[in-house]
Amino acid sequence: MKPGATLQRAMLAFAALVVGASAANAGSLAVSPIRIELGPGQRSVTVTVRNDGDQTTLVQTQLVSWSQADGEERLELTSELLASPPIFSIAPATTQIVRIALRRPADADRERAYRLLVTEVPGPPQPGFTGAQLSLKLSLPVFVDAAGAKTAPQVAWSATRDAAGALVLSAFNSGSKHVQVRAVDVFGEETEVDGRFAGLWYILAGQRRSVTIAPAPGRTIGAAGRIRIRADTDAGALATDVALDAR
Repeated sequence: MKPGATLQRAMLAFAALVVGASAANAGSLAVSPIRIELGPGQRSVTVTVRNDGDQTTLVQTQLVSWSQADGEERLELTSELLASPPIFSIAPATTQIVRIALRRPADADRERAYRLLVTEVPGPPQPGFTGAQLSLKLSLPVFVDAAGAKTAPQVAWSATRDAAGALVLSAFNSGSKHVQVRAVDVFGEETEVDGRFAGLWYILAGQRRSVTIAPAPGRTIGAAGRIRIRADTDAGALATDVALDAR
C-alpha cells in the first residue's frame, strides 16, 4: 500500500471536517477562522489557535492537498504550502499565530484546495491513569484562488438508484471555485420530498463528489425514472431535473 494512501485513510478516519461555525474546537483548542482563503496575489494568511484549557498543550500543524475521486475525499501530503510554526506549546488562556504560506504559484484558471490539520498532542498520562488517550484533530479547508479569470461554481448532477432503493447522487463542478452544499432535497412527480441529505459537504472546482440518499419512510426515489433536485448551497439555491441512469 502506498504511504499516501495509508495517510489518507488515517486522516479521514480521525479528522473532523469542520464547517458552519465562527471557531472550531478540539478538546481545549479553538481555531479561527475555520475556512482559510488566499485571494489573487496573496501569498500568506494567518490562523489563530487559542488554548481554552487549564494545561499547557502541545499542538502540531500540517497541510495536505485535498481532492475528490470515486465519490470520496482524498488527502495527501504536500509541500505546496507551509505552516509555521509546525509544532508549538501553548499555555492556558493564550493564543498562537500560525502563518500559512503558499510555496507555488496559484493555478491560472482553477482554485486549488488543501486542508490544515491542527492536532492536539496528548501529554504524558497522569499517575495511575489506565485509559486510552485520544489525539484530537481539526481539519480546516484552505482555498487558493485562481490567478486568472474565474467562473462561478457550475454543478452538473447525475443519479442512479442502488439495489436497496437509495439514490446515489453525483455532482460535478466545472466552475473554477468550490461550492458548499448544506442540504439536498429530492422530489419525484409529487411535491413531497422523496429523500434528503442534510450533511454539509463540498464540491471542489473541477472535481466530482457523490452522496447516497436513503428514501424517506414510505417513499420510492425516482419511481417514474426522473427526479427533481433542490440543493441549498453557499452559492445560492440550485434546482434541476435529472433522469435516473440505468445501472
